[in-house]
Amino acid sequence: MGDKRIMMLILFTLAALLLVFAAFCMFGLPYMLMGPRVFDQLAERREQQVMAGLLLAAAISLVLAPFFASGLISDGSRVQVMAETLTGFIGRA
Repeated sequence: MGDKRIMMLILFTLAALLLVFAAFCMFGLPYMLMGPRVFDQLAERREQQVMAGLLLAAAISLVLAPFFASGLISDGSRVQVMAETLTGFIGRA
């Protein structure tokens, strides 16, 4: 069981580092090259808005992944308990 947790920690850390690198490539590198005017053009460029939205969605997914990963790799009884905990519905049908 411990090996799975270490592997998941390594994978989440790697995903976070890659996400930070992608955000740096999208925002940090152009800012270093062009200065503050690059953010003035962000409101006009649709493709940059979409990329920023996708980076935000990936960051949110990465934060929520530990909560849902345990339910996805568990047996049926643990998944039911996790689903009841997340939804707040404790009673069984």
